[in-house]
Amino acid sequence: MKKTRISTRTLGVLAASALAASIFAATPADAAEMTAKQTAKASDDARRSKTEHQIMTMTLTNKRGQSRVRTIEGWSKELSDVEEHRFSRFLEPSDVRNTTLLSYDYNDERDDDTWLYLPALKKIKRILSSNKKDYFMGSDFTYEDMENIDIVNWSYSFAEPETFAGEPCWVVEAVPANEKEAGETSYSKTVSWIAKSDMLSRKGEYWDKKGRLAKRLLVEDIHPTSDSDPRPRGHRMIMSNLITGHSTVLEMNTLELDVEVKPSLFSQRSLRQ
Repeated sequence: MKKTRISTRTLGVLAASALAASIFAATPADAAEMTAKQTAKASDDARRSKTEHQIMTMTLTNKRGQSRVRTIEGWSKELSDVEEHRFSRFLEPSDVRNTTLLSYDYNDERDDDTWLYLPALKKIKRILSSNKKDYFMGSDFTYEDMENIDIVNWSYSFAEPETFAGEPCWVVEAVPANEKEAGETSYSKTVSWIAKSDMLSRKGEYWDKKGRLAKRLLVEDIHPTSDSDPRPRGHRMIMSNLITGHSTVLEMNTLELDVEVKPSLFSQRSLRQ
């Protein structure tokens, strides 16, 4: 069975702006007639672009208020509606420079592939399914967060609509639909708040296996990517770990959609270059 994918996770091109955030394609009138699963699929359609290029600042802050700042450049390329390649490289600071992540989302039942290049060790590490609950480079995003979700393996439902940040929102809940997905994911439930005015996600929440509200994602600074491209995107994302008190802020310094990207970039050879 082919995979039907939805990106309810985010990390810009690290997740292909997956985890970036859920964006709803339907109009308000359409959404009223859609099921929660159809709405979730429509959200994925809206956030898509054929290719994407980003330069972002990542700020990591611990519970004592101490911060570290990193700069990342990344690209993504869609091969089909359900297949995507992503490539991201740390530019600064020097201790993480050239650390590189390569991800393949497949259009069949294979597990998605992720490789991490560690320049200090001159080693390419394949991220196994059992390691995808680990946090990426000290951030509050796991490797799991940086993959697209197989929509067929999650069940969706509407909660009561709410207003968030001054925006009336649809609230969509998702839970694992089968034992395999429940065993592989870090989460027992996720919830997304979607603004009715522009169909963009404003907030996401993630419950862990103990039933605790573990993480909260806020999507801010939503505006068109450029004067010539009217498609709006969130340019600031805040992921807070409510258990540890740690947080990660991603700010988009450059965000370009449908730009030229060489297919050869998405190769293990490019990890070392």
